[in-house]
Amino acid sequence: MLRANGTRKVYGWGRATVAAGPDTIPVVRDTCYYDARCGLCRRTVRVLRALDWLRRLEFRDMNADPDLPVQMEAAMQGMPMRTGGGRVLVGFPAVRRALAQTPLGLLPAGFLYLPGVASLGDRGYRWVAVHRARDACAVRPAGGRA
Repeated sequence: MLRANGTRKVYGWGRATVAAGPDTIPVVRDTCYYDARCGLCRRTVRVLRALDWLRRLEFRDMNADPDLPVQMEAAMQGMPMRTGGGRVLVGFPAVRRALAQTPLGLLPAGFLYLPGVASLGDRGYRWVAVHRARDACAVRPAGGRA
């Protein structure tokens, strides 16, 4: 939408820039930090990227990013996310919000906000996060073994 002052209004979240005609406009997006050394984490990011048609999410390797919003010990217990508004979420709430930012994930994410489901989801997420091992959740290369 072109405004009277010549700028365009772009809807979205995060800290990226989106080309909108001759100008570039900052668009606020949620940033998900993930462990790129973990196969389970990489698979989760791959699914979220496939669902993120509107490009509302940004993904960063927490092992290489100096802008990690939490201590590394906390990040290893669950995926950290910095929302476009600056709030920090870790673990199940971060994954649930990331899913809610995607068109196909909106309905399942709504279910994950229900009180009993949210409690079970949080417990399940914590169990998986604590029991995952980087080597145990390796992704197999195409046509090969892990």
